[in-house]
Amino acid sequence: DTDRCFPMSHEDFSRVNPNTGTTPIFRTRRDAEITRRIYEKFPVLNHHQKGKVWPIKYFTMFHMTNDSHLFKTKEELERDGFYPVDGNKLKKNKEEFAPLYVGRMIHHYDHRAASVEVNLESLHNPALSGAVSEEMHKNPGFYPTSQYWVDKTHVPLDKNISWVLTFRDIARSTDARTMIATIIPRHPTGNKLPLLIPESNAVIDRYKKDGFLLLSNLNSFAFDFVMRQKLQSTSLNWYIVEQLPMVQKNKFEEKVGKIKIADFIRNEVLALTYTAHDMKPFAMDMGYDGEPFTWDEEDRRHRKARLDALFFNLYEINEEDAAYIMDTFPIVRREDEKAFEGRYYTKDLILAYMKALKAGDTESKIKL
Repeated sequence: DTDRCFPMSHEDFSRVNPNTGTTPIFRTRRDAEITRRIYEKFPVLNHHQKGKVWPIKYFTMFHMTNDSHLFKTKEELERDGFYPVDGNKLKKNKEEFAPLYVGRMIHHYDHRAASVEVNLESLHNPALSGAVSEEMHKNPGFYPTSQYWVDKTHVPLDKNISWVLTFRDIARSTDARTMIATIIPRHPTGNKLPLLIPESNAVIDRYKKDGFLLLSNLNSFAFDFVMRQKLQSTSLNWYIVEQLPMVQKNKFEEKVGKIKIADFIRNEVLALTYTAHDMKPFAMDMGYDGEPFTWDEEDRRHRKARLDALFFNLYEINEEDAAYIMDTFPIVRREDEKAFEGRYYTKDLILAYMKALKAGDTESKIKL
């Protein structure tokens, strides 16, 4: 079967897995060819010999077992006299506890994707995802409920870091999406919600200025497609993530139409991310001092599609290959077809926006 059996050169091995030298595993010849072309043109996030595309490091904060002595429930704190204050914190005198974020609480550009509901009668999985409705999302003062809370003085981050980029560790190549990243406030996180933070204090300002570019790259379908070629387990380990191809920083300085690409991305990421008051520090770093953006599902769908279209173009993936890549996300297709009368709406939007952006049109809203 020539679609499933094909040669790969020594250079292909070195290019696709430069740090580990391990064998890449592809489902089809076309998957391999698209992936190989991307790796030929784009550097990996962290090449052990050539350096990093972004000055960041992988960091896990609290181990859910080893650090459990630091965790308190809301009920325990309230019995001890703590009360809720702005920013989704519990306070008593000078003590403040912040919610412990875990993977199930986030989604793409969303730090309020789910609450944690505890069912103590379940011996195997007492913590489940609690649904967050669109109406809840529309309230900028709504925050998800966590299972545990941690004294904010234990958060091991530089005081100048007021928000962090994080992603879900638990993922599979067969899930609806594999890489799921967002920005969250300066809250404690469990070890299955690793952070990408500045590698040193000297680059904190750059992180605060340009972190949104890294986030948009990670969340793109183009990046996710390559991720799915590399993941054979249920954990996004750092050795996998650091060997993924990233768009070079200088490409964001180019223009799409009349606007610099970085500014175009900033506008979209800001509107997608700043939907609650606790993300005010991020908005300020983006140069925005207004109120949070109102959560609107259709508006968010278009903003995400524009970003995905942009990254298909940045990765130099043509429309035919982009359509093929979108077809490798069957759960996204099924959910769309159920919601939009049999139409793969996300795919159609992205392909249409690819054409618009290539034409330099960054303002029109696609009408399908």
